[in-house]
Amino acid sequence: MIIILSIIIIFAFVGYRTFIQKILKEKSLQYQLELDHQKEVALQFTIVQENERKRIAEALHDEVGNKLNILSLWVNNEDTWNNVNSKKIITQQVPELIEATRTISHSLYPVNLEKFGFMDTLEALISNVNDSLTIQLTLKYDYQPRAISFELQLYRIIQEFLSNVIKHAKATSMIIYIRDTKDVVSLILSDNGIGFDTSELQKGMGLQNIDSRIKSINGICKWKSVQNKGTRLIIKI
Repeated sequence: MIIILSIIIIFAFVGYRTFIQKILKEKSLQYQLELDHQKEVALQFTIVQENERKRIAEALHDEVGNKLNILSLWVNNEDTWNNVNSKKIITQQVPELIEATRTISHSLYPVNLEKFGFMDTLEALISNVNDSLTIQLTLKYDYQPRAISFELQLYRIIQEFLSNVIKHAKATSMIIYIRDTKDVVSLILSDNGIGFDTSELQKGMGLQNIDSRIKSINGICKWKSVQNKGTRLIIKI
């Protein structure tokens, strides 16, 4: 009887130790997965930052630098001040420089986001788009304000998608659908443009920026695109 009891105790002890080891292993694996996820988010955020800096540097060079060089040539030319046309050109260049600087400043940080909130800033972005592209904004349920860091990424995602539509899609209409519930923010962005091959997704810098931003706020997404029938991006955060 004592031997049987001893065997039962030994088996129970071994089973318990195995159970504890399994739990510790699972916790260690979970911790490693969380650590890997944090590293991936940090990496994606760094990529977004570098791409943003590159784009701003190009904008400063092309939009501001070139205009300033041209303006400098005109200003340093002795005949400029005696020529009506020259004065007219300088007068035109200054407002263009101011507008270019304002645009780049807004791309660095949309200050209206803090002043007026996410939805008003989004509506302002839409209102500045050329009439050749019709944009329909649909909000399902009232949008609940969130941390500015979250709203900034959400705004940038929409801005990046819109930029790609304008530059590449040859679309005439775009839809922005936002559904805000207690646990999930859903976002659907779509256009009626020429579409693209989704297998080439990783090659487009703009598309990579969108994916990186979605990952940085723990979102998931799915791209759908059909040739000559447009593109749709579905996001859940």
